[in-house]
Amino acid sequence: MDAEKQMTAEEFLAFAEQNPDKRFDFIDGEMVKIWPKPLNGRIQAILISVLSIYNQQNPIGVVYTETLHVLNGEKFIPDVCINVATDDDYLTAPPLVAVEIRSDSQSRASQRRKARDYIRHSTKMVILTFPRENVEVYLSGQEPIILGEDDVIDGGDVLPGFRLPVRDILFK
Repeated sequence: MDAEKQMTAEEFLAFAEQNPDKRFDFIDGEMVKIWPKPLNGRIQAILISVLSIYNQQNPIGVVYTETLHVLNGEKFIPDVCINVATDDDYLTAPPLVAVEIRSDSQSRASQRRKARDYIRHSTKMVILTFPRENVEVYLSGQEPIILGEDDVIDGGDVLPGFRLPVRDILFK
């Protein structure tokens, strides 16, 4: 992992614009270059699609991908999220739903800390995807729900009626 210095949101946006061929995330408060595999892109595309279809049928916000969030000074870049609409350069409201897809350059522990941080900042649901392994769903006030390939992601009270078979996104 290539950790960079702490940056303001504006510094990060300028840096990312100067490095369009690279992808970055915030892990444990530091900007880190990540290297997602094609599998991660496939999973992300499916999640964007199913969340967009759900949101068209049940308008609750806007589906974003890889959009900077600054929540009480902490920076997050969810792989996919549903949040309020904005014309600003970055979001300051917590996502209703945040999705993180683990890359090899990201540790499981850091992804789990990030999920708990989203919840601490009032995100209602976090979906952590560990490609070819499992999915963990975090909900405010509850223990994480670990789902295997035979299980279904249920939107519960956050995304009423949303159901996605885990096998559709794990690609074992």
